[in-house]
Amino acid sequence: MRRRAQLLALEPSLSIEPLRGNVETRLRKRGERGLDAVVLAACGLDRLGLAGEIGLRFAPEQLLPEAGQGALALQVRVGEEELVAAADDVETRRRVEAEREVVFAIGGGCLAPVAAHHDGETLTALVADEDGAWIERRSGDDPAALAAELTALAQN
Repeated sequence: MRRRAQLLALEPSLSIEPLRGNVETRLRKRGERGLDAVVLAACGLDRLGLAGEIGLRFAPEQLLPEAGQGALALQVRVGEEELVAAADDVETRRRVEAEREVVFAIGGGCLAPVAAHHDGETLTALVADEDGAWIERRSGDDPAALAAELTALAQN
């Protein structure tokens, strides 16, 4: 829903179809269905060695990513945090926590056209309607304030 709304805001004449499956399945279905394009996370394609499949990388200013997009998380049992502590990147964690906080406060999730991205200096978030006819994007430093502003806009 997040990508759909933003893509339709960029180009309302697009015909967008849902596509399920892992990356390889989605790329295969692109050819089988004769689709012109498939929108996938570039960071995932990069990690899989499939960067050659990328025809266009959207900048966050064009298509705001999902909160936490591109970040890796390591999960361990309670009490065993020291096993992965050396892999922690404080700055990445700070950014991801801010992104997730604003999306959670707005009430976003996998099925909502809500997004957030922190570029290291500024947190940007958006809310939209599903067809991209209405989209609001705001930037700031405070996730709670951003969420409150966007929630108020969405309710009007």
